[in-house]
Amino acid sequence: MIFMVRYEIDQAHRKAAIERFLATGGLPPEGATLLHRWHSADGAYGVAIIETDDVQTVAKLSVDWNDLISIDARPALDDEGMGAVLTAG
Repeated sequence: MIFMVRYEIDQAHRKAAIERFLATGGLPPEGATLLHRWHSADGAYGVAIIETDDVQTVAKLSVDWNDLISIDARPALDDEGMGAVLTAG
């Protein structure tokens, strides 16, 4: 399953978030694969696309980072998957 993870850095924790990202690479926990990640040019927010069959890995990612950043993680579909949903209705 694919998850779209949007994150926003709390400015009060910006330095700590940058330090943690540089130290860890910001990778998801074991059991999840980071497919893509984009950061806004100002570094205030970004989006990661993660693949996993275990939603607990997405929850762990959120818990690992939510002391510094706000995270919104949702299941996502590509064009093919959404197209199938739209034509089935």
